[in-house]
Amino acid sequence: MVLDPITGEEVHLPLKQSADDDDVRGRRWWLLRRSEVPVDAVSGLVAGCAATLIVHPLDLIKVRLQVDNSSRSHLGGIVHVVNDLRRSQNPLKEAYRGLVPNIFGNMVSWGAYFYWYEKIKIKAQEVTGRPVLGFTDYLVSAGLAGGITSLFTNPIWVVKTRMLSTNSQYTGAYTSMYEGLKRIRQEEGIKGFYRGFVPSLLGVGHGAVQLMMYEEMKKWYLRGPAVSSSQLENSEPSDLSTLQYITFSATSKIGASLVMYPTQVIRSRLQRYDADNVYFSMRDVIFRTAKEEGILGFYKGLVPNLFRVVPATCVTFVVYEHCKAYLNSAEI
Repeated sequence: MVLDPITGEEVHLPLKQSADDDDVRGRRWWLLRRSEVPVDAVSGLVAGCAATLIVHPLDLIKVRLQVDNSSRSHLGGIVHVVNDLRRSQNPLKEAYRGLVPNIFGNMVSWGAYFYWYEKIKIKAQEVTGRPVLGFTDYLVSAGLAGGITSLFTNPIWVVKTRMLSTNSQYTGAYTSMYEGLKRIRQEEGIKGFYRGFVPSLLGVGHGAVQLMMYEEMKKWYLRGPAVSSSQLENSEPSDLSTLQYITFSATSKIGASLVMYPTQVIRSRLQRYDADNVYFSMRDVIFRTAKEEGILGFYKGLVPNLFRVVPATCVTFVVYEHCKAYLNSAEI
C-alpha cells in the first residue's frame, strides 16, 4: 500500500504484467513524482557533478592564484602554477587533487541552492500575490537560498580550498576530505569549519546577481514584444533552446563575476592552511591586499576563473534545465 504524501489517501499503483526494465523504470518515475521528491534538488545535484568533473583543474589553478600574495603578475602566476603541476610526479593526479570535496561540495551546493531558490520563489508568489516575479524578488530569493546553502557547505569549502591550494607533497597537506574534516575538528574546533564564512555570505550576492540576471533574461525572451502576464505565467522554460540557456547563463555569470569576484579572493585567503600566521582578520586581508597588490590583487585568478566558471555554469544550467524538464515530463 502506498499513501499519497499530500492527501494521506491510499494510492493504487498500476499493475504490470511483466517486470522488465521499462516497467521498473516506469514505477520508479511514478513514485518519484507522486512522492514529490524535489526535482530541483535532483537536477541541481546532477548539474553540479557534471560541471565539476569537467573544470576541476581550472578551479585548482584559480585557488592557487587567489592565495598567492607574493606576486603581482597574473600571467606569470598562471605559468608558475602550470609548471608546478607539470613537474609533479603525476601531473594528472595532481591536477585533480581535491576533487572529492569539490565535487561533493558542488553537488550539495547546487542541489540545495536550486531547491531553496524554487521554494522561496513559490513562497514569494504566494505572499505578493503576483504570478510573475520581478528582479527584486529574484534577487532576494537567490540571496536567501545562497545564505542557507553557505551555512551547511562552508566546512566542505575550507577543506577544498586547502587541498587545492597546495600540492600533495606540502608539509601537513590533507590526503583526503575525511582527514581534512577530522584534523580541522581536532586542531581548530568548530571555528575552523567556518573560516571565511563572512566573505562567503558576502559572496552570496554573486549567485543572487547571477540568478536575477538569468531569470530576467529568460523572462524577457519568453515575454517577446507583447505578451500578457497570464501568457508569461504559462510559458515553460522548455520553450528555450540549449543555445539560449548557454547564452543567458554565460552572460549572467560574467556579469556577476566582474562585480563579486573580490569576495572569493578574500575568502580563499582566510581559508588557507597558514591563515592564522598571515592575516589577523577579514579587514586585515582587505587592507593588506589593497596596499601590497593594488586593486588588481582582488582579481587574481579571474582569467582562469572565467575560463572555468563560464563553461561550468553553462553545463550546470543546461543540465539543470533539461534534467528538470525530463523529470517533470516523465510519463508514468
